[in-house]
Amino acid sequence: MDEIDRNFGFLLYDAARLLRRDFDRRARRLGLSRAQWSVLALLARNEGVKQAELAEILDVQPITLARQLDRLERGGLVRRCADPEDRRVRRLYLSEQAGPILAQLRVLGHETQHAALRGLNHEQCRHLTQMLARVRDNLSTSESALAKPAEESDE
Repeated sequence: MDEIDRNFGFLLYDAARLLRRDFDRRARRLGLSRAQWSVLALLARNEGVKQAELAEILDVQPITLARQLDRLERGGLVRRCADPEDRRVRRLYLSEQAGPILAQLRVLGHETQHAALRGLNHEQCRHLTQMLARVRDNLSTSESALAKPAEESDE
């Protein structure tokens, strides 16, 4: 157990870093940076999201996201639309041109996943996924609990 205590965070960090690096290498064929494919992937799951909300989901500064959106919009992959209820707000949508790019990104993601899980059988992959989901949920729950007192004190 002592070995896990000392290395768990580093192993998880290194695995995530290497996954990103492998995917970046594959995505370069499409001419996309990590920041760009991250925006497209998260926007695909959150279409119609406000620009500020997407920045929060991505854990980046709004100005950083605005620059990425400028590039993606110029490339014809993203549309910014005015919110009908609040003219200060911009809602984000994928263009039709983004569909084939996202399909290619999914293929690259499967290739990266296959490379990462090489040597593990189906049951081991399923178990690993369940355990990682549990770690994520544990941390999400603890993060929510820490944020709650600050939110309640605003009332």
